[in-house]
Amino acid sequence: HTNNSMQIRARVSESGLHIACGSESGHCFIWDVDPNKNRSKKSAINKQIQSTKDKTKSTDYFEASKASLPIVTDTLFFPTNTVRESFLTSKEMLPLSLGLDRIDDDFSSAAILTLDYDGTIRVFIRKTCIDNILEACTPRGGTMA
Repeated sequence: HTNNSMQIRARVSESGLHIACGSESGHCFIWDVDPNKNRSKKSAINKQIQSTKDKTKSTDYFEASKASLPIVTDTLFFPTNTVRESFLTSKEMLPLSLGLDRIDDDFSSAAILTLDYDGTIRVFIRKTCIDNILEACTPRGGTMA
């Protein structure tokens, strides 16, 4: 991904495993930077090439602005404790959120705030995080009688 005229700051998640950055295209890009993922055991040159390929393959993005000038100027990961507390106290969103501590998920990358060039603030929640919570905390996941 390339921004042609603006320098847009990237942010690292609290866990250090993800980087997010806005863009001039109206998208938010998220890179998975897990150093233990997809390691190549070849020579140093091949490791560098493999690492570059892994970064490309592990990029996710989503539309974060529909403004007439769709530039996402900033992104922020919500802190882990804030996300966990929000899930625990959100009875409307997750009425059966029991056993949240048992969920194996990187909550530091679960919610992202974006700001666009028009000043619109949006919050996005990672669907896989919600799916993991529902799997572990509902009858489907086996924690309820």
